[in-house]
Amino acid sequence: MFFALLLFVLFSYSNANFIVEEECLNYTVYPIQYELTIIPYIYKDNSYYHGDITITVIANANVREIELDAKDLDIQSGSIKVLDGSTDLVNGARPYEYDKTNGKLFIHLREPLKVYSQNNRQFYYIKMSFNKYIKEDSAGLFLVNYYEDDVKNAKSLYATRLSPNKAKFMFPCFDNPRFEAVFKFKVYILSDHPGMQYTNSSLVIAEEMKRVSSKDYTIIEYIPSPQVALHQVGFHYSQFTNKSVKGKNNDTLVIWAPGDKLYCYDYIQRFGISMIDLMHQYEGTKRPITAGSINLVAVPTNLQGYEIGSWNLLTNGANRIANLVYITSIQQIEVMRFELAQQLCRIWLGNPGEENRTRWKEEWLKEGMATYYASYFLAQKTSERYPKRLQPLGIYGLSMKHKAMEIDWPRSTPALEVFNDTLAIEIPARYKDLVTMKTGTLFWMLENWIGPEKFHNALIKYINSRRGKYISLQDFLTTLDHETVECSYQLFNGSTSSRILRSWFSQAGYPVINVRVLRDRTPNVVQLNQRRFSFRNEHHRELEYLIPISYTIQNSKNCFNCYRPRFVIGSQPYTFIENLDGGWIILNSNGSGYYRVNYDSDSWLLIAKTLVEDHQSIEEMTRSQIVNDVFALYVSGNLDMSIAMQVLAYLDKETSLAVWDSVISGYELLKLEGAACNMTKYIYWEWSDFMKQKIPTIYNGLIKNLDQQTDVRLLRNKVITFAAELEYEQCLTQLRRMYQETRRDPKRILDPDARRGCYYVLLNDTNSHLRFKKLSGIEEEDRNSVENRIRENNRFLIRIPYGEPRPLPIISSESPLSSTTPEPVPDKIVMPDASTSNLSSIIFVVASILILRLF
Repeated sequence: MFFALLLFVLFSYSNANFIVEEECLNYTVYPIQYELTIIPYIYKDNSYYHGDITITVIANANVREIELDAKDLDIQSGSIKVLDGSTDLVNGARPYEYDKTNGKLFIHLREPLKVYSQNNRQFYYIKMSFNKYIKEDSAGLFLVNYYEDDVKNAKSLYATRLSPNKAKFMFPCFDNPRFEAVFKFKVYILSDHPGMQYTNSSLVIAEEMKRVSSKDYTIIEYIPSPQVALHQVGFHYSQFTNKSVKGKNNDTLVIWAPGDKLYCYDYIQRFGISMIDLMHQYEGTKRPITAGSINLVAVPTNLQGYEIGSWNLLTNGANRIANLVYITSIQQIEVMRFELAQQLCRIWLGNPGEENRTRWKEEWLKEGMATYYASYFLAQKTSERYPKRLQPLGIYGLSMKHKAMEIDWPRSTPALEVFNDTLAIEIPARYKDLVTMKTGTLFWMLENWIGPEKFHNALIKYINSRRGKYISLQDFLTTLDHETVECSYQLFNGSTSSRILRSWFSQAGYPVINVRVLRDRTPNVVQLNQRRFSFRNEHHRELEYLIPISYTIQNSKNCFNCYRPRFVIGSQPYTFIENLDGGWIILNSNGSGYYRVNYDSDSWLLIAKTLVEDHQSIEEMTRSQIVNDVFALYVSGNLDMSIAMQVLAYLDKETSLAVWDSVISGYELLKLEGAACNMTKYIYWEWSDFMKQKIPTIYNGLIKNLDQQTDVRLLRNKVITFAAELEYEQCLTQLRRMYQETRRDPKRILDPDARRGCYYVLLNDTNSHLRFKKLSGIEEEDRNSVENRIRENNRFLIRIPYGEPRPLPIISSESPLSSTTPEPVPDKIVMPDASTSNLSSIIFVVASILILRLF
């Protein structure tokens, strides 16, 4: 009864929608409101701010001690008061203890607090003053030094990063991420003083209410904020200028940056507001996604992405949101687009600034939904020439899936439902991609199974119906079933959306489906069997993923069920009939399924033959998944190296961005530690040589291609970087010459999309005359990335043993794709005729003998 009364009172207090979780009620003192006055001083050598704070609290027990969190703060002696009306309850003989080591402030009272109840609406006010000294490496609130106009004009600013638990470094507080309170800010802007930097821009998480100016200072008062947790608080203090742009529904996106750099952020501002407009078009409403403006601050330091909980004060590293022609690479543009799209989707799905706030009981679900929608909106944005047609996720979906699969295979990986009671900010960093990318991929798989139009209609109908309320996993799944079940058959066989998603949310990892085709029967019999995938030789625990099956066949004229997944398989083997007419069957068509597929040898060879003869007869996204599966299956010990190379032999004809992206991510799997393939230096060198034979065609086509279309730039960036990492000699020579030309002629600009490749050459080159010129922050980001890649690759090569060369293949005059042929030379599959093939084989044998003698 007490809890119900307390909730009722808090909901009605100060016109704020207070939410008090049951867990929070277990604490003895609960904060209702923080009033924080900030007087900043920025000096060259000693910057700090003076703070006055009043915390309105209620008591949940008769306590005589209040425990607050305060770290690296200078608490002013004698300033601490706990007021009951006008009466100070602090014990005069022993007022407080400040444990600076552990960041705890204990306030001792001369009488116990009275418990808050319906009959005793008792509020207390904790008051104190403090100083916070700020340096560049300070936690929570930190100093950033930068230059404006030229290198002589040094400036400084204050910025915050309070996630997940650093608010105590900024002000005394109750550091519990589930405590929410209203914040009232008052910021002083001091007049020009000798030795002190004048600063005129102040941002907090609330809109400005009024300014009061005098000779010595200006006081900015802000309206009370919504009810927020500590990690959602933000403060920015600088001499920045701003530029605002309005969307179609009066949403406002404001960019803050140094005046001379403001133009660098025009691209991200236009992109951001277009994404917000796209969200409104998708949901079919005109409500603003949050009250007031969304401020996007370009902080000139190394910040990696946005804070999850921020909604109207977004901060990111300046280099991560600036787009400078001839300096910013297409890869960096794609990263900035995805990061902002994902953050805007978080805001759109529910934020404290909504008129009626939408809350998510399982925050991991919101994170996954935001990631899925970011990929979805990016796909629609990329295909604006078809505004009324739903565009498939394509490469954005594959990127999500491959990132998730890279980390979701170890036995120690938790299931998604493990995070049911975990706040988004509390999810360990090593599982961030698991939560965001895997959940997003599972929605993509479900979209393909249900059908895009039906799935999106059901999804947005549900989200709109829950605006201003709680969204829970159970409620979401129940509603999804109601909107998407097509017939009673789905109910009786258990293949509903909720059952499928539950099977993936409640279990870790993902499966590999083994496909066996019985070709001695007409029509053919196809047997499917699933088990959990792992890159290591370990016991595969039986799990029951409910897998929506989609497939296509080579000879589709008489296909029973090719174009949409109509059945679901579980833990038991599944058998069905299909008219293959001597051709192949390929599962996971379009690659949206969160699983890998391994075929029998005959099927793999048929697929390899088709890829060589007419690779475009297999759809692009399906090819992308095949090549990535081939690498993964080889590394996991499930596919022979010779078959893997035969399937990949066609790559010298491949020009698809999605496929090469899948090849590059698959090739990285070869470096996985402890993999079942027992990688050795000889085997890795053989793979490297194999890929060097596949890269020239696509590389030579792209190095001369000046097309600035996004897809072409992305492909060029990925292929050139990959060729440099493979140490493809022609690439190294051209990149070395390219860099030398830019050094000799200052007017020549290094192609930003080839920059990482050039840096790879420079960092590995022994020629002393090749030196780095002074780099911008954007260029430095690429250099650091390349240095990390080189270190990782060197550690990999040191770690693996030398091993021994594989036995030389037996040369046969028969077709290399015949299932009865002995192990073929990997590249022989793409040779134009037998004479050329035999000559190449002889050269290969001679070269191998010479290499063996050298070793």
